[in-house]
Amino acid sequence: MALARLRTRRGRSLLAAVGIAAAAVMVGTAVAISFGLATGFDRAAERADLPDVIARFNNADREDVERRIGSLPNVDGTSTAIERNDLGIEQFDSSNDTHRSIVQAVGDGQRRGYGVLEGSDLSGAPGEVLVEQGLAEDWDLAVGDEIYVDTLGPLRIRGIAIAPDDVAYPLASRARVWVSQDWLGDFFLGDGDVVNVAQIWARDPAQLDPLLVQARSVSYGLENLRFVTVEGIRSLVGQAAGIVIALLIAFSLVALGAAGVALAATARADVQRRQSEIGVMRAVGLSRRAVSAGYALDATIVALPAATVGLAIGALVAYGPSSRLLGILNELPPGAALLGPLLGCLLAIVAIVVTATVWPAWRATGRLPAVTLRGAELPARGRRSHAPGGPFGLGIRLASARRGRTLTTALVVGAATSVVLLLLALASFLQSLQD
Repeated sequence: MALARLRTRRGRSLLAAVGIAAAAVMVGTAVAISFGLATGFDRAAERADLPDVIARFNNADREDVERRIGSLPNVDGTSTAIERNDLGIEQFDSSNDTHRSIVQAVGDGQRRGYGVLEGSDLSGAPGEVLVEQGLAEDWDLAVGDEIYVDTLGPLRIRGIAIAPDDVAYPLASRARVWVSQDWLGDFFLGDGDVVNVAQIWARDPAQLDPLLVQARSVSYGLENLRFVTVEGIRSLVGQAAGIVIALLIAFSLVALGAAGVALAATARADVQRRQSEIGVMRAVGLSRRAVSAGYALDATIVALPAATVGLAIGALVAYGPSSRLLGILNELPPGAALLGPLLGCLLAIVAIVVTATVWPAWRATGRLPAVTLRGAELPARGRRSHAPGGPFGLGIRLASARRGRTLTTALVVGAATSVVLLLLALASFLQSLQD
């Protein structure tokens, strides 16, 4: 019966479905990007086993550094490494090269602070290298390819890794690679067993502040000491992501608000046209709930497939570019975890459409059947308006006559204004990063 009713209004139903799908495309796009940005860092940090504290300093004796770290409280694990900056890296059979680099030599059997996305981890054999995913994407590198690193010679790529303690190359100025300490000599490691990087994993990350205070107190003698914490990294990444997420949410509110206003107006006009039909149904004994349920079923039949298609299109269109954006930020895409938020948005869109459709019908069924059959949607006797005359007064009366619609329109306009302001804020933030 519901399908038969929709077939009699095929044009209006199709138009409503197109409008719902268009709004859902915007929502699907916003959800795919926003959810990825909001959760990408945590996924990457878990995959990489990111340390809670990273300390960098001038070259120091390994045993001395490990002794200092071992005296700290609340420590679950540690590792040390040595980094060399600005060694030349070149790709064979290509013009790709850079002299802005970070080459980190890691020890065997230690926690690394990076996650391998493709290939496998370093085995300790000579001539192996891991490259970060940003460098691999930018230079089109794959597992098994060879690159040349100054002082180390040609190295074969054993794996592609992610380390979310910084953004990826080329957004970061330095390309990052990892090699094993096992086969390196003094030409790279320097005189003696020295390190210049220490990583600390806290047993209780909530008690990180006391650990940092103690770390500073035992670091006397370490020159040019700098600390980076996982919360500091999260805050920095979240600053940019938060602006983008707010911008996308505002876009979605504009789309949903505009669609809601249009659907409410369409539903009201449809109820006005079907006054006699509603009056007959009420006259033969159908309850308000039964009549309204029919409208709800009609709206669900139209909204559910339209919103599903729209959300799917929006998510699929946005997933590829958002995954590349997350890769530049050294973060990971959500994968199947995105289905949960999309399902929630589907239910929300259908609920909005059903509510906008059912409310006029519910109001119409509240009147006596005889009144409804005469098509008298409004009460016979209106309230006296105290608004002034003229065009201004007419505008006030029109707005006050439909308070709900006026409020919704105001919210849509407000959301549209916030979009403009957020765009300006995002442009300002990106400019500050560039400077």
